[in-house]
Amino acid sequence: MIVSRLIQFGKLRGFHFNDSKYGDDDLDAGSIKPFQLFLIFNELVDAELGNVPNFSPAYMLDQSHNVTDPIESLMVSAVELTRAYVQAHLIDRDELTEAQEKCDPLMALTTLKQAFTTDVSPILAMARERAGGAIDPIATYRASAYRQRKAEERPAQASIAAGIV
Repeated sequence: MIVSRLIQFGKLRGFHFNDSKYGDDDLDAGSIKPFQLFLIFNELVDAELGNVPNFSPAYMLDQSHNVTDPIESLMVSAVELTRAYVQAHLIDRDELTEAQEKCDPLMALTTLKQAFTTDVSPILAMARERAGGAIDPIATYRASAYRQRKAEERPAQASIAAGIV
């Protein structure tokens, strides 16, 4: 609803994608609330398709990588954002509009869920391949041993400083 209102009033300038369980813990996008991410993209795609004047937001990933490899987490988030974007394009907008106009929340939800539950993984893999990317980005990254090479080039420091240095 917030995204929809910001778009309605021409106030959406940027969007930070992440997920959270406890406050703003900046988890990988779509890791906790994938349906919420999809609903956000529903509003963004609706504005895009509706040619909303001056709709040109900046999108950012806002994550904190305390447990996972940050590169892998960014790849996973990018895949999930793309997944939600593609699924949002699958929504039958005429059917959704009709359900909204008839004040039929169950039919609106059913319409949204139909797009959300569609497996778009093959589409995403094909799009990555056609763009010259990896079909399976995580497997390709891990097979490259990039992290291991960088760890050898930049060994961890023996002492750890706490606080602002």
